[in-house]
Amino acid sequence: MSTESTDPVEPPAVVTPVPEESETDESPKNNNWLKFVIVGVLAIVLVGGGVWALTSLNSTGVGDCVSASPKDVDKPDGDWNISSKSCGDADATHRVASMLKNAEDQCPAEGIYEQMQSDGKSMCLMPNLAEGNCYTSSDDGAFKKEACTTDSPVKIVKKVDGLPEEGSVCPEGSSELRFTEPASVYCMGVHEGS
Repeated sequence: MSTESTDPVEPPAVVTPVPEESETDESPKNNNWLKFVIVGVLAIVLVGGGVWALTSLNSTGVGDCVSASPKDVDKPDGDWNISSKSCGDADATHRVASMLKNAEDQCPAEGIYEQMQSDGKSMCLMPNLAEGNCYTSSDDGAFKKEACTTDSPVKIVKKVDGLPEEGSVCPEGSSELRFTEPASVYCMGVHEGS
């Protein structure tokens, strides 16, 4: 009898050696500079895009409230300093009524408009008035919001959108201040105290 086994014998496992890392042009150490360049370019694009978005969103347009004053008080027909404001801000002296295509265009005839230029734009500004507020007229012609007292010269007692027939919307004892653009009527009266 033979002592040979009939079970199949498995060959010994072959272990292949792992090659050592060699520095090539594609190794991670040499690609680090590329990562920094890509991150830098992305940062520049994002910051530049953000600045562009803020600039374009902050441009002054029709209906916006602004603080406005001539750059040179001796030349009110020249360039003006314009800064956007919230319409409820006491410094918001004007509202942009319309944008003009060029400096030769004129503001509407009906209403108190200030035609001015700022940063190459021509526009018509109207006083920033609100129903229930009191105003005084300053030396530069702008209406300045003030606390309502018995000495207040002007109070806006009513505001009406559109241009109804003259004399048809304001209460007795008040006068109309009409604007064609945007079409609106402000009823000006005197503050009677509380």
